[in-house]
Formats: sequence, structure tokens, C-alpha cells
Amino acid sequence: MQCISFDAHKRYMWALVEDERGKIVHEERVAHRKGALIEFLAGCKLGSPVAVETIGNWYWMADEIEAAGMIPMLAHPLRDYS
Repeated sequence: MQCISFDAHKRYMWALVEDERGKIVHEERVAHRKGALIEFLAGCKLGSPVAVETIGNWYWMADEIEAAGMIPMLAHPLRDYS
């Protein structure tokens, strides 16, 4: 399993993939366009959790994460999860 997170910005998101030990294995800027998240997640381990900020338009991201066979995990942008 990998841990994947998306930091959403206005026109793109920053994607980060970590292995089981927390080592970063991949980082990439992903454009906000239909299918871009599915394409990015195709290179990740199926069934991995994906953290997404609960910003105003998170729902389309959750739809693409589920379509890619991953598990969307909604995170509050102001909460400290450490």
C-alpha cells in the first residue's frame, strides 16, 4: 500500500506518493482536467488511500479517485494530523 496526497490549488494540484515507510517515491504537478487524476493514479498501487482537502470542489476529485480504484480520504485543511 502507498499513501497518496493531493494538495489542491486553483488550476492544478501537487501530488505526493509515499511508500509504507513514509519515503517519498514520486511527486508531480497534476493539471485540473477531466481524467488527469485517473491517469496519475494508474501508476500507483490499487486500493491505496488518497488524502484530499475538503475544499469547495473536492467532490470531482473524490469521483476520479474512486474511478481509479483508490480510497478517497477527506482531510480538513486546518487540522493537524501529525
